[in-house]
Amino acid sequence: MLPLVPEPTVLIKKEDLAQVDLFSDPTDVNSTKVKFTFKILKGGHGEVAHEIIQWFMNVECAFAGLNSNHGLLRYQMIQQFACESALSGFNSNALALALPAGAQLVATAQAAVNRDDGTNVARAQGLADHSVAMQSLTNETVLAIADIRTGIVATALQQLATVSLPTKIQQRVKRCFRREARKPFDMGVRECLMHIIRIDTQEIP
Repeated sequence: MLPLVPEPTVLIKKEDLAQVDLFSDPTDVNSTKVKFTFKILKGGHGEVAHEIIQWFMNVECAFAGLNSNHGLLRYQMIQQFACESALSGFNSNALALALPAGAQLVATAQAAVNRDDGTNVARAQGLADHSVAMQSLTNETVLAIADIRTGIVATALQQLATVSLPTKIQQRVKRCFRREARKPFDMGVRECLMHIIRIDTQEIP
């Protein structure tokens, strides 16, 4: 499932690539920029597990290099990093997660209105206005709320990984390591160990 020496990714068209300019110091917008290019995830049967895992690692690098802690911005970035069934699956997951999140916001706002004793007219009116605003939220506008959008994007990405990767891939990879994996005859011990460390510390997690 995860080859010891992964085959190089073959790209045919420029449209298959996503490119971003990352900051050498993510906290400094004036720092030197570095071009970072990686393959767009399509979610079809032609993508192997190593390519899918590498895409998720690349996305995390892009988030870190742009110092992107904004959930809505991350959601918009995924629109450029994925396409076809992978993108539709992510968007579907994100909107499905936004529905209960929006319901919770409505319930919290209504509970605040119910707890208010009405002695402060301005406060009561503010709580009522907030409750009306929460009730008018749609699945899309919920993603723009700072307190919940980052969690929605992270969970939607995790669900995308579960769907995209083969069933029980982790158990199968670990079983292969324990029972079947052998050092290739034409590979040095040090090189073999480095490949195993890469799989164990990067791809399996």
